[in-house]
Amino acid sequence: MLKHCCDVLENQQLTVAFIESASSGYLSSQFSIYKNSGADILLGGLVSYDPSIKVSILHVDPKLIEIHTAESAEVTEAMVIQGKKLFTAADIIVSCTGLLKPGGSATADKPVGTFFICIYFHNKIHQFKYFIHGEPLEKLDTLTDLVACEILGIIDKA
Repeated sequence: MLKHCCDVLENQQLTVAFIESASSGYLSSQFSIYKNSGADILLGGLVSYDPSIKVSILHVDPKLIEIHTAESAEVTEAMVIQGKKLFTAADIIVSCTGLLKPGGSATADKPVGTFFICIYFHNKIHQFKYFIHGEPLEKLDTLTDLVACEILGIIDKA
């Protein structure tokens, strides 16, 4: 799925940037590995793992984090909006928060394995929530495929 997504992005001359938290740069790295695709489609990314980076660099309102937690749909949306301001030349911005492993804001309603994704394309924000089982690397590989699939679906509908 990832290779197909990279091929479509390259063929349609679309660029992408990532604003990552839970995935710690994994999405950016995976979108950069295919011959020609990396240099042609990936503009860059920002890892904002700690909430202080979300506030100081992305200018996410600290009250939003306090109310909803750093791993939430609301914060993920704020990240994608700020990401578009940082990566103005990108056609697609993808933001990601979530709970890859224990230690975050896990609750019964938001257990470890929950991820929030926002994709900004053509001035529209698309939101997704996933629950992924497995070890951390398995979760990241699954997340990468899901993000690639969602990007393809959004491009197809445009």
